[in-house]
Amino acid sequence: MGIHDREYYRGETRGSTWLGGVSPVSNAIIAVNVVVFIAQQLLPADSNFVNEWLSASPEYTLRHFRVWQLLTATFVHGYLLHLVGNMLFLYLVAKDMESVYGGRDFLVFYLVAAIFSTLAWVLIDALSPATHFMMGASGAVMGAVTLFTLFYPKREILFFAIIPMPMWLLWAIYMAFPLVPYLRGNETRIAVSSHLAGAVFALAFKQFDLRLSRLVSGRFFRPRLRVFSPPREPSRSRAPSTSWTSSSVGGGSKGAPVSVIPEEQLDARLDEVLAKIAREGRSGLTEEELRVLQEASRRARIRRSDRP
Repeated sequence: MGIHDREYYRGETRGSTWLGGVSPVSNAIIAVNVVVFIAQQLLPADSNFVNEWLSASPEYTLRHFRVWQLLTATFVHGYLLHLVGNMLFLYLVAKDMESVYGGRDFLVFYLVAAIFSTLAWVLIDALSPATHFMMGASGAVMGAVTLFTLFYPKREILFFAIIPMPMWLLWAIYMAFPLVPYLRGNETRIAVSSHLAGAVFALAFKQFDLRLSRLVSGRFFRPRLRVFSPPREPSRSRAPSTSWTSSSVGGGSKGAPVSVIPEEQLDARLDEVLAKIAREGRSGLTEEELRVLQEASRRARIRRSDRP
């Protein structure tokens, strides 16, 4: 059973619409790219709006300080095949990555990968005497593909929907393809530095666990917990309630019981457990991690029962 099939996960992502299901964020990203491309086609043929205001370039992004172009350049594409290629690769990997990290953390990953990869290209291209413009989701998509490959390097993928190959090999082909014109001594329209920057960001994201939920909840804004136990009567011997004392984060008495963890901390802990399931399977979970799953499922059932 996959992560998105579990009770607590279904409760948060149910729905069969394009923007629902198990990967609503990924679907929304693809939808935005398609809508923006259609809008581009409605512009006059001689319009320079996309280059001056949405695409990235050292001239406008740096010298005119149009910093929003570091992000908007990711959502505009030069031609239909450019759009289709990027969105197909994103669709291939985004569902699994959103299942592992959750919609919020995956969205932040994608947007930061987009900004980082575009910024890397702008800084490098600023050294060139010629004026260039960059557009396309290739840097952010390369980040998502690299992250997927780090989790599932041996998963079999059908190349061109025909040729089976392990994911690591498909990633290598995807990474090497932009370098072919350089090897032939020709100029390429592909932003190679953006691809490389996206891959580097994905590697750092996984290696140092740069999830927003962990950084915010677990490091910078850690709430202080207080656990109140009911007073015991001297004449009675009563077993402690399992909902208060049966489990604790980190095991033993090192942390607060799972049932009294604030919602944001439980979400961050749950993300870690889901990531471990994706890597090692459910059999590798400790008793404390199983309790985190049970508590998350219990709270999800409560939330659904409170809905009208």
